Amino acid sequence: MAHTLDDKILKPIEAVIADAYAQGRNVLFEHEVYAILSKLGLNTPNHFMVRNEKEITDNLLYRFGSEKIVLKIVAPDLTHKQEAGGVQMVNKDLESVKYTYNRMKSEFSAMNKKIEGLLFVEFIDYSQDLGNENLLGFRESEAFGPVISFSKGGIDAEHFAQYYSPPNLILAPIDRQWAQALLESTHIQKKYAAQGKTGYISKIVDAGVKFSALAVSFSNFFFADTQFVISEFEINPFVFTPDGNFIAIDGFARFEKRKGQPVNLEIAPSETMTPFFEPDGIAVVGASTTDSRKMGNLILKNLINLKRNDVYCVNIKGGHLEVADKQLKVYTSLKDIDKRVDLAIISVPVEAVLAAVKDCARKEVKAVIIIPGGFGEVDRHRNLEVEILSIAKSGGFRIMGPNCLGLVYSGSSKTKGVNSFFTLEEKFTVDMKNDSNVAILSQSGALGIVEIENLKNAISPKVIVSYGNQLDVDPCDLVNFFQSDPMVDVIGCYIEGFKPNAGRKFFNIAARSKKPIIVYKAGRTEAGRKATESHTASIAGEYAVAKAAMKQAGIIVADSMMDHGDFIKTFALLNDFSVTGKRVAIIANAGYEKAYAADNLGDLELAEFDEKTTLALKNILPPMVNVGPLLDLTPMANDEMFEKCMRTVLESGTVDALFVSIVPHSSLLQTTDNEIDKNKDNIAARIVKVVHQYKKPIAVSVNVASGIDAIYNKLGKTLDAGGVPAFLSAKRAMRCLNAFIHYHLMRKSGSFSEWLK
Repeated sequence: MAHTLDDKILKPIEAVIADAYAQGRNVLFEHEVYAILSKLGLNTPNHFMVRNEKEITDNLLYRFGSEKIVLKIVAPDLTHKQEAGGVQMVNKDLESVKYTYNRMKSEFSAMNKKIEGLLFVEFIDYSQDLGNENLLGFRESEAFGPVISFSKGGIDAEHFAQYYSPPNLILAPIDRQWAQALLESTHIQKKYAAQGKTGYISKIVDAGVKFSALAVSFSNFFFADTQFVISEFEINPFVFTPDGNFIAIDGFARFEKRKGQPVNLEIAPSETMTPFFEPDGIAVVGASTTDSRKMGNLILKNLINLKRNDVYCVNIKGGHLEVADKQLKVYTSLKDIDKRVDLAIISVPVEAVLAAVKDCARKEVKAVIIIPGGFGEVDRHRNLEVEILSIAKSGGFRIMGPNCLGLVYSGSSKTKGVNSFFTLEEKFTVDMKNDSNVAILSQSGALGIVEIENLKNAISPKVIVSYGNQLDVDPCDLVNFFQSDPMVDVIGCYIEGFKPNAGRKFFNIAARSKKPIIVYKAGRTEAGRKATESHTASIAGEYAVAKAAMKQAGIIVADSMMDHGDFIKTFALLNDFSVTGKRVAIIANAGYEKAYAADNLGDLELAEFDEKTTLALKNILPPMVNVGPLLDLTPMANDEMFEKCMRTVLESGTVDALFVSIVPHSSLLQTTDNEIDKNKDNIAARIVKVVHQYKKPIAVSVNVASGIDAIYNKLGKTLDAGGVPAFLSAKRAMRCLNAFIHYHLMRKSGSFSEWLK
């Protein structure tokens, strides 16, 4: 089946929905869901809608092959029929059936429930063992479009999903390969495989592809030829009968009238972002002539310190201003500047922003950064954002913000860079190196600053962007821009929420990217979601959907802010290292460290040394050391022994990667700040030299009590600065090594199922 349904299937399904809509409903009854499944070519039980006792006859009962019949209340406001007592099983006896029918109808009528009738359904005999009951469905996500879910089904499905294992999710459209991947990412599939039930797997995959086509055909994101959008569609459960028949025995659907054409998933051309980073002329609107600590003044100072000669100051009061020992004329408006201005940075109170934006339109600027907050995150100013965006679209310029720091960009051959961050030099500076290969894109400016501070010993990003409320420019625009930037190899993103439709756009861009994209997505809990909404006016959305979509697109998803920074560092420093496999060797100078590392192998495999490597190591090490891939050098190892062992292991054809743990307290290792300063052949310098010679992925753990252990500061700093990712624990180091190797192997293999795990 194609990504959308054939008209011969689609039109009858739409007729079912249209009939329900004509009755004033936005939900489908179970028998209407069955009608849709039948059109899709999926199995349903024999069923009959009974609205009057007179319809209950021996001829009717004869239509059901089973000895029992299931009676189900049909009511518009009854979603969970089982829990409400709206499902009863009765022997196929005319009088028993009539009695049960009347009793159920009477009971629910007494509860003031509007009852359409009772659905008579064939009793399906099946086992409730794991894998025999499956939940399959989809819903329309505002940010991502149709998302398919698959999990254990049955009456305890919701409880199981909440406390044990959430549903496995994947964005539609999917083909058989992706449907197979979705199933393979579950525990259920493992049971099928162990039992040799390949037929089960094929039937679920087939149903998944058909559900995908249904979801896409009735989605706001893809298809315009249907009148309706199916917002929810769920079968719980699909069951396997003892003879292997895959059949639905309950279903629910919710729909809405289509509001217009499918959403626009196009991304603005990447060249519309260029004026933010390579502007010809920058105007700062809102610098003060009396207070040098105002945001606008700090921005001016940062720009002038970049040796730019095309920086202009705007304040309605006019006059002159001294910034960084330079006298600047203060223009009363943008139009008074007789030079070209590509980028305007607006740093005025919220009430004055609209006038400034109108001024930008008259000046024909190409890009605007709006610094102040208080727009979408404050109800009374939400309409102001709409007006500002309208002016920008009419004027043909892009807007970053509001509620942001803007950007720091180290420059290129075409420009001296941009720095709109309004932080004091003594509190935060960015070492703007032209050889850096990292872009950090953060919805939160403060987070961007903290992350840079944490990474400063290892990397200095090529660019940092704080994009704020996403009034216009969002992560989609930024990732699209930097994935084609030859100076950027790694993209790190902090995302609090996606605006409507933007999740799908981000997914589409990321899926095409050949660069690693590392994302921490906030709003994973209800409290977290509310926090992000109050901060940047984002729609945080459902974290599970966002995470699943990002993994499906090949994004590296960080589960914590610590992981996010660690992953960025690892991918940046090891960017040009060769990944050939997942066989890892472990070298430590303490037994507990090698054991700790082994306990955190994750998806990596412990290497096996060949005879040549084993013999070479035995010639280096004392007799008491057991030679193997879990290599404990003991505290008797000095710098030279560490180096020789590392070289020997890395030369082995059976080793793809290396983890090194250093407990620096050993008297034979030169690890203190004083020792590293005095001796150029210290352990850190030796490791750096070896690592860059062999170019195999490596991570190092420097095992000290904390990051503030002063006497060992330079050990970790020397490693990081030398391009070797260093961490304070074996667990963190192994997690990063896992993420790096997994990403590159998956890119090579194209194994979809691995992405979804």
